[in-house]
Amino acid sequence: MSDKAPSCEVTEKEEKASLVSVVIPVYNVSIYLAKCLKSVIQQSYQNLEIIIIDDGSTDGSGLICDEFAQCDDRIRVIHTDNKGLSSARNLGLEKSRGSYLLFVDSDDWIEPYAVETLITSAEKYNADMVTAKSCREFVGKTLYPAKEEKDVQIIRGDEILAFYGNGLLRDVVWDMLYLADCFTGARFPEGHNFEDISITWKMMRRLAKSNGTVVVLSDSLFHFRARKSSISHTQSCCNIIDGWAAYHEKYEGVPEYRKQSLRGCLMLIGHMWMNYCGFSGKEKDAASGTVTEMRRFSKEHFRQVVKGKNPMILKAICLVSQSGSPLLMWSCFCGGRLLRKIRNTRRRLYA
Repeated sequence: MSDKAPSCEVTEKEEKASLVSVVIPVYNVSIYLAKCLKSVIQQSYQNLEIIIIDDGSTDGSGLICDEFAQCDDRIRVIHTDNKGLSSARNLGLEKSRGSYLLFVDSDDWIEPYAVETLITSAEKYNADMVTAKSCREFVGKTLYPAKEEKDVQIIRGDEILAFYGNGLLRDVVWDMLYLADCFTGARFPEGHNFEDISITWKMMRRLAKSNGTVVVLSDSLFHFRARKSSISHTQSCCNIIDGWAAYHEKYEGVPEYRKQSLRGCLMLIGHMWMNYCGFSGKEKDAASGTVTEMRRFSKEHFRQVVKGKNPMILKAICLVSQSGSPLLMWSCFCGGRLLRKIRNTRRRLYA
C-alpha cells in the first residue's frame, strides 16, 4: 500500500539504547490511521516496540494495522473485541517490555524527532515523565501553542502537584513519555470515559510524594486532531456523567490545588444543563443523581466562584445550575445549540 514505509533496521548502537514501548489503541479510524502509524515508524529514534491494539474495529482499520506490521517487525498487532479505550491501553501496558512508555492516539500524529527529543531529556535529567507542547489540528487550520520563555523546566517533588494543580501539566497521557515504572500498580479505569483524568492525578500525587521528576519541554512534538466523534467533543449523557465523576474525584483528590479541577467541574455542569433536555427519558433517569450532585456542588461553591478570579461564564454556570427548573433547563438547551453552531462555524472539526 502506498502509505506504508519501508522496514526499518535497528543498528547495533540503537539496540543498546533504551527500548521505548509505543502503545496505539485503534478503533474505526481507517482514514487517519496510516498518517499516525507512519509518524511512529519513521521516528529518528528507532529502538521502539510498537504495540497496536485493534479494539474491534469494523471499518478496515485492523487490516491496515496488519499491513503495516508486515513491513516493520517492531510492530505487534493485537486484535480484540470492542472493550473501550481504557481496556485497549491496559492491554498494551501488559504486553509492553520497554523501559519507557509512550501513548499515541490513532487519529493523531507525532513529529519525526519526538521520541528522540523526549528520551534524551528523560535520560539527561533522570526524569519519571517528560512532556512537550501539542498543536491542535482543525480542518484547514492548525492552532499552535503559545511560546514559552524557558526551553526546559525541571519540576521535582511538591512542585509537581503545584504545576499540575494550576493546569501547567495536562490531564492527558498522549503528550508525555513515561518511565515504565510509573505504571506499576496503575491502570486505566475500564468502562468509563475521561480515563486520562482518573489516572493522571493519582500518578502526579504519587510522584510528588516520592520526590519524582517531571521535565516540561517547549518543543511542539504532538498533533492532536480535533474530531466531532472524539470523547472530548461528544456531549452525550454518558460522557458528561463520566467527565463529572473524573473531575470531581480529582477535585477531592488534590485539595491543595483545586483551581483547574474546579473549573473542570463547572464546565461539566454547564454541559449537563445545556444538553439535559435533549436526552431520552432513560438517559434523564440515569443522570438524575449526577444532576443532584451538581446542584449541591454549585450551591456549596457559589461564594468561592463568584469572589474568585473566574471567567464570567463559570460564574453564570454556578448561579444558573443551582436551579433545576424545567423552563430554565430548556433555555440552557436552546442556548447550548446556538453556541455549538457558532463554534462549529469558527472552527471546523474532523469527522
